[in-house]
Amino acid sequence: MSSLKEALTWSGPAVVVLFTLGRATSALGEDAFDLLGTCPDEVGVFTVSTEAWDRDAVVLAYDLTFAEERLDDPGLPGCLRECLRKASERAEGIAWLTFEGAFHFDHLFTDDIADQVYGYCVAGDEPVVVWDHGTLKSNGWRRGIRDVRSALDRAFPA
Repeated sequence: MSSLKEALTWSGPAVVVLFTLGRATSALGEDAFDLLGTCPDEVGVFTVSTEAWDRDAVVLAYDLTFAEERLDDPGLPGCLRECLRKASERAEGIAWLTFEGAFHFDHLFTDDIADQVYGYCVAGDEPVVVWDHGTLKSNGWRRGIRDVRSALDRAFPA
């Protein structure tokens, strides 16, 4: 895809997929994403089964749906950073933004899917959101994703 907007709207409205991996079992409420005067039009929350995974963690998925024209709002990346911050704190772990279909336990924060993750936050750290494909394909971005993997391995060892 040539743009993030195309990648997020491939099946209709823009769906920003936010995952959390952590210790907390309770999810954020829909109103928790009303940040910086911007909120999703809809919020869906789903528990991801971790039965096939060898780590003790709770994984949740949030589908944050926005009308397509809202993706042009220059404040949206800042709002998504705050969503990541809030979600990672609630999860007591890690939150990240990824394109639909890019989740698999064996590939969390690895080089092979680094360009499918466009935002992340480890609880207590500053959130990062990238809004262009060029940066997602860079060596610097892959290093950042590796750092998140290192944080995951330290906090949730296999």
